[in-house]
Amino acid sequence: MTTVPSLRRTPSAPAVVGYVRTAAGQSPVPQINTLMQAGVAEESIYIEHTNGHKTTWPERDLLLPRLRSGDTVTVTRLDRLFYSVQNLIIVGTDLRNRGIRLQAVEQNIDSNTLEGRDFFGMMSVFATLHHEFVRAATNDGLAAARARGKTGGRPPRLTPEQAEQAQQLYDSGTPVPKIAQTFKIGRSTIYGYITPRATE
Repeated sequence: MTTVPSLRRTPSAPAVVGYVRTAAGQSPVPQINTLMQAGVAEESIYIEHTNGHKTTWPERDLLLPRLRSGDTVTVTRLDRLFYSVQNLIIVGTDLRNRGIRLQAVEQNIDSNTLEGRDFFGMMSVFATLHHEFVRAATNDGLAAARARGKTGGRPPRLTPEQAEQAQQLYDSGTPVPKIAQTFKIGRSTIYGYITPRATE
């Protein structure tokens, strides 16, 4: 039975948690030691044993929805928490918009610093561009299919009304996994329907 790390949080002291990911058979101890030296309590560290190419990381998927505004998640490097640059842009922007501090100790990245805010501000812009690219590519593909006399293709998973509801839920702060659960579709599909909030 897996023990869920605690989120020790008070009004004056938000939760500070760590996330460690190692490939099967590798020791998580070096990462744990680095996070503890950065101020993360050992009992507040989530440990994931999975390969980086997978897009489903159970411990991460358990951790991120539990975080609230003001909390901090600390990793040794960004690639420990995100499995691709695209995932970094989308999920990192979501964390920023939810008011969650992200630290990557070895890369000296902290979303609470001026440099960190600039970094994640650029990610927000890239997330919007990614959404626009996906939508444009989809429209181009549909147009090409219609030109060939085809009207088929995979039907949309959400109706326009549902897509608008998904965006409203996201804008109100609802975590993406919860939105996906509401519409009974995958998280990756939801990301194709929502537009991250622009940097204020």
